[in-house]
Amino acid sequence: MKKKKDNRIFLPADRLPLISYCGYLSTDTGFVHPDRVMDVNVLLYAEEGGFHIIEEEAELTVEAGDLVFLKQGLHHYGDIMCPKGTKWFFVHFHLPEDKNETEKASFEPYTYGEGSNGKESCPCLVLPKKLHMGEKSSIFNKFMTLLKMCESGEYEGNIKMNAYLYDILSDIYLESISKKHGDSARIAKLTEYLDAHADTAFSSDEIEKVMGLSFKHLNVIFKAATGTTLGRYHYKVRMEKARRLLLETSLPISEISDLLGFESAYYFSNCYKKHYGLSPAGYRKNNIFI
Repeated sequence: MKKKKDNRIFLPADRLPLISYCGYLSTDTGFVHPDRVMDVNVLLYAEEGGFHIIEEEAELTVEAGDLVFLKQGLHHYGDIMCPKGTKWFFVHFHLPEDKNETEKASFEPYTYGEGSNGKESCPCLVLPKKLHMGEKSSIFNKFMTLLKMCESGEYEGNIKMNAYLYDILSDIYLESISKKHGDSARIAKLTEYLDAHADTAFSSDEIEKVMGLSFKHLNVIFKAATGTTLGRYHYKVRMEKARRLLLETSLPISEISDLLGFESAYYFSNCYKKHYGLSPAGYRKNNIFI
């Protein structure tokens, strides 16, 4: 079995990244990401439009406000043309190799202890593969500042330029950690809401009102955390409640259908049969003594 390559990028806490090139581009005709293996790491940020990129076997859909990292030495390519008007910032950069790099699950300010010779293994920050920063994110202004530094061509500015990139990368890391904690709370709230509303039809509009965020964004973070969509989770919870009512009560099937907010008993029966392989009546008959 082919071993899956590690696509994570580790940022050492004691050395600067080295910028190879950066730029800001747009397309009026559409664009398919090139098929290539780069000898540098790549950071892409979509200001408008977006990309569909495949790195090795992982699909990355990059929309406006998203940034994504592509790892040095891994094969990546696009197979779908991006929308006309797509605008993006990119930076190519090297990272110093560290054979003793250690993944840190959370940020810890790092300094060498007093009396240290500075040769101890240094922790690394694990950069997120993809992160939504927002279409009006302040990070875009930092990208533009970096671009001006890069375009100045001043050799003596390289250290400041690399240090500024490090500042950007560490900001991205901290934002990813913050979002993880925030997303965990949102997942818990979404799960609680869906469990409590198993007796009503699924409504993306109601979920947006309750959560105060777009349904599309909520669905993305929910699927990333649970492996299923909000709609499928709600459907599963609804079917499970139907199953319990069938086995634990003597309620007529039509009444169970009404209790769970289905538009008709016929529709409820069809849904139940697709989910469990038996009609409600058949399931109750086969399992009544279990």
